Amino acid sequence: MIPGRIPARAIVPVLIGAVILPSCTSAKGASSGTPSGRAATARATPSPCVPGGSPPARMGAAMTYDAATRTVVLFGGISGDGTPLNDTWAWDGCHWSQLKPAVSPPGRSFGALAFDASSGKVILFGGGAANADPTRIDTWSWNGATWTEEHPATGPARLSNPLLTDDPTNGNLLLFGIGGPRFQTPLTWTWDGKNWTDRHPSKSPPYRNSAALAAGARSGVLLYGGAPAETGTLNDSWAWDGSNWSQLHPSTNPQGGPAFMAHEVARHDVVLVEAITEQSGASTIVKGSSTWTWSGSNWTRQHPSSSPPFELFRSIAYDRSRDRVVLFGGKDVNSNQATNDTWLWDGTNWSPAPGS
Repeated sequence: MIPGRIPARAIVPVLIGAVILPSCTSAKGASSGTPSGRAATARATPSPCVPGGSPPARMGAAMTYDAATRTVVLFGGISGDGTPLNDTWAWDGCHWSQLKPAVSPPGRSFGALAFDASSGKVILFGGGAANADPTRIDTWSWNGATWTEEHPATGPARLSNPLLTDDPTNGNLLLFGIGGPRFQTPLTWTWDGKNWTDRHPSKSPPYRNSAALAAGARSGVLLYGGAPAETGTLNDSWAWDGSNWSQLHPSTNPQGGPAFMAHEVARHDVVLVEAITEQSGASTIVKGSSTWTWSGSNWTRQHPSSSPPFELFRSIAYDRSRDRVVLFGGKDVNSNQATNDTWLWDGTNWSPAPGS
């Protein structure tokens, strides 16, 4: 493969700050008695951030913010030699820690992962990629200590490129993927904490073999882009209102192509990281990465002073406790190797995480 070029067929699922946190925050200073008899409020004081290890290089790992443990949780992915992984890691804003659950799901890449507020657990559905690991239809929950396989009465069949996010319109999780006998049918399901429901929307985004999905405070669930076939890209935006999809028509659109998207609560509705590309015959030449934000009605390109290199099959999540978008790993388009770098977006700039 020519360095910096991606064969068109390689544009498949992702899925998906200059101010680096210099310290981890912990609550110190035990409560003490006061004249009124009330305990003094414990204050958060910083402790030095000592960078730890990092998950081994991988691509297509599932990643989301776990509100119960206030960490970003990463599961699985596929190693550079094609081995499906089933390890679990947590990012606390300072370093990665490998967790040691008694039970873990089978290894997989491109699993769909999101935090379910109704149960207070992280939910994993499906995953798998052709020629690497089998496509799966299982559902698992993570309680901060171990994984438990769920056994819903109904559930999706095999989905290509499953994407999962919270649905602010009803408190459920929303799952979008491509299914059907030949993996050509867009399907939408919801998870209510116990069971999956096929929503059968009257209108859906057309077929695509890659897309990015995130929940936005102002736009509901937003779906962006993907690739319609072996060649070409999409840069359309769709919103889910709780029952149907509708296409949006912003005045400005990103270029289209491989992208990763997360809901950034504090400043913007959604943050998108996309490749800057040029087409050369049957190949797509990657020139770098661009960062975009979604306001609820329009896309705006940001111009950070530093940006992460664009890599295929990265993982992305918004760390609500520390107000950072976390970007991890992927496949280097020049060396074709899996990576394990971690980058942080603070709303203005990208910076490599401590020790990354």
